Amino acid sequence: MTSIILPDAAAIKEARRNNPKLRERDLASQLGISEARFLDAFVGDHVERIVPDLDSFFPMLNEAGVVMALSRNAHAVHEKTGIYERYSSGTHASIVLGKDIDLRIFPKHWRHAYHVTKAMDDGSSLQSFQFFDARGDAVHKVFTRDATDMAKWNQIRDRLQKGDTGPAFKAASPVRAAEHPSDEAVAVLRETWSTMEDTHQFQSMLRKTKILRHDAIRLIGEDYARRLSADAAEILFEQLAAQDVSIMAFVRNPGILQIHSGPIRTIKQMGPWLNVLDSGFHLHLRKDHFAAIWLVRKPTSNGDFYSIEIFDEHDEQVILINGDRRGGDVSEAVAQWDGLVQALPRAQASTEMEPAQ
Repeated sequence: MTSIILPDAAAIKEARRNNPKLRERDLASQLGISEARFLDAFVGDHVERIVPDLDSFFPMLNEAGVVMALSRNAHAVHEKTGIYERYSSGTHASIVLGKDIDLRIFPKHWRHAYHVTKAMDDGSSLQSFQFFDARGDAVHKVFTRDATDMAKWNQIRDRLQKGDTGPAFKAASPVRAAEHPSDEAVAVLRETWSTMEDTHQFQSMLRKTKILRHDAIRLIGEDYARRLSADAAEILFEQLAAQDVSIMAFVRNPGILQIHSGPIRTIKQMGPWLNVLDSGFHLHLRKDHFAAIWLVRKPTSNGDFYSIEIFDEHDEQVILINGDRRGGDVSEAVAQWDGLVQALPRAQASTEMEPAQ
């Protein structure tokens, strides 16, 4: 077996000097290392290790006022500006349930953390708290804004400061082999799906049947999941903005789910990126990495619930989008969402039948 030699701190710093404009995540990828391993090379310079103590961090962060929350996966970046409010701690899942920042947190994946001070071209500096999983992949980041209370911010920095010899990062998990659920499992899936009364039962259904999310959507049948055309996402976002439809947009990675609730208004396409650039909310989607776009129907006790789910070539969810059902009488808004998504163009039959690669 050939061992992989990873670049040391000196090599990482040299790569940074040679590529001053490249984003840390992209440069780390070029070097064949995780983003956290890349950052760790700069501890003692502009990076400090901190303890990922969430039960201290989030209540203190509330006192720092307005900041920007960033969560991402491989093909989606979700940014919300606001205040971290109503933090509730849990062993398996915690919550931030603020007016603007809405998070579901899975603490076991928050393994490494840093405070980063980045010099900007105008001579100022941008500060952030950055959290990573055991491998060193980003889970969540929090950035200062002009309105941030820096005295409170620095109290967090001091409280969580950590001095050690550095973390041990785990190797990347192998890509899962393709699975083919049995006919019996698919029959149970259809029976359970058809009797759902609440969308929150969807995850328990997947656990019960031991079928992965994209496999379930692909196998359930056209009465519950309809594959859409490759340009359906671009059409969807343009129509959402044009019709002022309020949505809920969910971007997740194993450690967090970040949610935007409300309308989207400013759509910009830049190369392979589909962007929402609204005040307080930015969303960046790498549309050339979409492998499948689905319109999914989930029955509930309050009627059918329609979602758009987008997956990449590895069957990982890029984004989930629902109509916004918050508040009192949302029947008009729901009808507008349902009509919009049901009018999106379908994929060609040959594409719909293509198995995931």
